[in-house]
Amino acid sequence: MRDTFGDDFDYSAAEVYGAINAVEASPIRVEADELTYPLHVILRYNIERDVVEGHLSVKDIPARWNNDIKAMLGIDIENDSKGCLQDVHWSGLAIGYFPTYLIGSATAAQLAHYCEQDNPNMYEDIERGEFGRIKAWLNEKVHRHGKKYESLDSLLKDQVGEILNPQYFIDYLTKKYKTLYKC
Repeated sequence: MRDTFGDDFDYSAAEVYGAINAVEASPIRVEADELTYPLHVILRYNIERDVVEGHLSVKDIPARWNNDIKAMLGIDIENDSKGCLQDVHWSGLAIGYFPTYLIGSATAAQLAHYCEQDNPNMYEDIERGEFGRIKAWLNEKVHRHGKKYESLDSLLKDQVGEILNPQYFIDYLTKKYKTLYKC
């Protein structure tokens, strides 16, 4: 960091890591930290589901949004552009798309777990900037299969022995943030 920012850069690697992983509730999904981001996805999913099932009128989305984000993240929304209108998904009719972000995070954590089992030095490789074994593992277990499997669960079951299990993502977040916040 000092090579890039000069000798006046007086922060340790741990301080930089802590700063870029700080948890602070944000009204904007794409600016959310890793720990609160799933709540943004859940907020949108719940609203979408209720609209599609006929339990929530479109005109009532802003009030529902403001109420739910306050309950989930303690945030007051200034206006709809920072609330229910901040994403292009709904105006583009991409209904049901938000959960894919959370499914991706859960899948990544599960794949990391199994990759590390097959490559116990995975994190040392990452520290050295060496990604060849990880890429080869992902190519073997995931990428080479393309659309061979009918579902993500089918791929995971065949390649790592179990269907999607969100516990890996929960464990990853718990370990990371307990360590960061020393709790």
